[in-house]
Amino acid sequence: MELTVGLALGALPVALLGASVALSAAYDRLQKRNQRTEQDRQSLMEILEGSNDALFVINFVNGKIYQANERAATMLGYTREELMHLSIFQLHPDEYLQRSSIRIADAWQNKGLIYEDIPLLTAQGDLIEVESSARVTSYDGKPAIILFARDIRDRLALQRRVNEQQALVGRQNRDLLSSIRYAQRIQRAVLPEADQLQAILPESFILFRPRDIVSGDLYWFAEVGDHVVIAAADCTGHGVPGALLSLIGASLFQETVIEKGITAPGAILEALREGYAHTLNRNDGDDHRDGMNVGLVTLDRSANKLLYAGAYGPVYVLRKGELIEHKGDRMPIGQHDGEVRAFAQEVIQLQAGDRFYLFSDGICDQFGGPMGKKLRSAGLKQWLLDTGDLAMDDQYQAISDRFRQWKGKEEQVDDVLLIGVQV
Repeated sequence: MELTVGLALGALPVALLGASVALSAAYDRLQKRNQRTEQDRQSLMEILEGSNDALFVINFVNGKIYQANERAATMLGYTREELMHLSIFQLHPDEYLQRSSIRIADAWQNKGLIYEDIPLLTAQGDLIEVESSARVTSYDGKPAIILFARDIRDRLALQRRVNEQQALVGRQNRDLLSSIRYAQRIQRAVLPEADQLQAILPESFILFRPRDIVSGDLYWFAEVGDHVVIAAADCTGHGVPGALLSLIGASLFQETVIEKGITAPGAILEALREGYAHTLNRNDGDDHRDGMNVGLVTLDRSANKLLYAGAYGPVYVLRKGELIEHKGDRMPIGQHDGEVRAFAQEVIQLQAGDRFYLFSDGICDQFGGPMGKKLRSAGLKQWLLDTGDLAMDDQYQAISDRFRQWKGKEEQVDDVLLIGVQV
C-alpha cells in the first residue's frame, strides 16, 4: 500500500504538467481565435466604412442590426446608434415582411443573393427603392449576413421614362404601320391585279416584290381594241414616297390610255412627262427630281408588232435562244438636265414564240450570291436565257427561286418588278 501511494504521488507532477500543457494550448487557440475574430471585425469595419452603398451587418436568425455604416444612417435618416437598436425587418414596410424573411433565408442557403423587390423605410416613413446584395459572414462568432443596399430611385425613374418613351414609340410605330397598310390597300385598289394580265395574255407573268409594304415600282396594263399597253415603271424612291408617285403614275396612265385613247408608246410617255410636270409643279425654289423611269410597249396583235418607247426603261426580246436588248431614251419622266426631246418609238416585228420582258432596276441592283455583289443586268439576262425554254409559269417560278437564293440573307435593296409575255 505504501508503494502504491508512493507511485501515485510520483505521477501527480506528471499529470499536472500534462494538464498545464493542455490548458496552455487551449489558451493559445482561444487567443488565436480572438485575434481572428478581431481581425474579422476590423476587416468588416473597413468594408462598412469603405462602401459607397448603405451597408448592414445583421443577425441571420432575428434580423438584429449589429453594425451599419454612415451611408446607411444618412440614407435612412437615423444615427448609426439608432440603427443598431433596430432589426432589418423594422426597416421594411409591413407588407414586405414575409418576402424579406424569404430573401434572408435564400441568401443564407445560396451563400449570397441579389434582389431589388423590397424597399427600405426611412425614419420619416418614406420608401426608398434599393437594389440589395446579401452575402453570408459571421459576427462575434455568430452567423450573420452583410446586406448592401444601393439607392436605385434615379435609375428606376430613368428606366420608367425609357419605358414610357418606348411605349410611345411603339404606339407611334403601330399607328404608322396601320396607316401604311391602309395605303397599301389604296395602292392595290388603284393598280390592276397582276393575274388580270393573264386574262388578256395567257402566256404572261408579273414578278412583283415590294421592298416595303407599299411600292415605288408600278406595273400597269390595259386592253384597247387589238392593242395591249403594258408598262413597268420605277418611281423615285420606295416605300410611302415612291408609292405616292406610283399613284400619280397610275392615274396618268389611266387618263392617257383609257380616257384619251392614246396607245402609241412615245405619245404616252410625252403625256406622262407633261402630267408629272403639271402635277408636281412647285415654286419653292428647291431642285426636285421626282418622277419615274418607264419601259412601255404596245402589243399590236393584229399586225403582230411590238411598239416600244423607254424612259431609262429597256425591253428585252428573247427569240430562239438569243436575247435582244432595246434601251430606249436616256431621259426620265420628270426633271432632266440634258436635252429634252420627244421620246423615240421603235417598231419590233414579232415572230411566233417570241418573249419580251419589262422590268425595274431593283432586281439588277440586288446584292447577293457567293461574293455579295450586285446581280446587274448581265445576271438577269443569263437567268432569262437559262429559263427561256420553260413554260411561262415555270419561268416565273424559276426566276423567283433564283432571286430568293441570290439574295440569301442580304437585305432587299429596292422594289423588284419583272413582267414577262410570250407572243
